[in-house]
Amino acid sequence: MNIIVRTTLMQDKITELLDGGVFDGVVFSFIEKKGMALTFHASGDNLEMVDVEAIVKKAIKSTEYGKGIYFSVNQE
Repeated sequence: MNIIVRTTLMQDKITELLDGGVFDGVVFSFIEKKGMALTFHASGDNLEMVDVEAIVKKAIKSTEYGKGIYFSVNQE
């Protein structure tokens, strides 16, 4: 499953946070950046059972910079 994070700010920090990161049992790998869209591959045992978009949002919002930026997360 691919996840797209759209933001104009802090793209490098978000990529650093998610690439290779494991959040609630979901592993994220950076695929590509196109404009303001960052694409990550999400893998894990129970992807059907968890809300991967919510996991990404929670991870970003838990950072110091994540509280002050506008971003959206969508599943591809």
